[in-house]
Amino acid sequence: MKLIHIIFLFFFFSAFSQATDSERIGTWSVKNGEIIRNRSKNDQLAIYYWNEFNRIFPQELTKKYIKRIVLMTDGLDEKTGALVALSSKNDKWQLEIDVNDVNFYSKDKKRLHESVYTLVHEFGHLLTLNRTQIRPTDKKLQDEGELYLTLEGEAYKNSYINRFVNLFWKGALLNRWDVIQRKYCYTEANCVEKLYDLYLNNRTEFLTDYAAESPEEDIVESWTAFVLRPKIKKPRTIAHKKINFFYQFPELVEYRRMIRQNTRQYLH
Repeated sequence: MKLIHIIFLFFFFSAFSQATDSERIGTWSVKNGEIIRNRSKNDQLAIYYWNEFNRIFPQELTKKYIKRIVLMTDGLDEKTGALVALSSKNDKWQLEIDVNDVNFYSKDKKRLHESVYTLVHEFGHLLTLNRTQIRPTDKKLQDEGELYLTLEGEAYKNSYINRFVNLFWKGALLNRWDVIQRKYCYTEANCVEKLYDLYLNNRTEFLTDYAAESPEEDIVESWTAFVLRPKIKKPRTIAHKKINFFYQFPELVEYRRMIRQNTRQYLH
């Protein structure tokens, strides 16, 4: 049984999603796919980041769902970006970008790759949590075999994340993850330690340690690998199978082709 916890929800958003005022460079509304200027000195910076995000990813999703962009920084390699729901209907989203971490002017190839990685990751959340994938619900409990329950709502049966969880988060793994949420995620330190242990004990199932944080992060880390890595011809681990999971969806194969084409200037 999976239980959505209010305490963990608070921790998740306070630790990973919300930029504090001291970190913020600025906030801009997005309307009809265009930045609404604030008449601030950073308007051009916001326009640059939004135009680049909108250029790289399918506009049928970016223009439809992204309604606000936040530029911030907390230094290098801390929080690199986030995607935050602005509506319980999952039809309005806020994109947050750390301008030090996502830097396409850098001459450092590693920084350029990490910049692309961050944006592909955040787009993955939009892809898997938008209103066509998740519906609002008041449910707090998910029993074995039921539709996957996220902080954003209940997954549709044929949603990407529901299929992903049914394949890769069966029984014991999901139960162990839920125990960690209930018993240890009252403090950030305990939560991070136990989730890292979950990763270490299941290394062949996760592509990164961050993927073990939740099924929502696992599918997005797997999506990012699907976009940026070659197809695994002979998958030997569950982690490899997670990369290949996305090839069954023609629309995602096309998104992959588009994103790789639109980011090749940064990756080669």
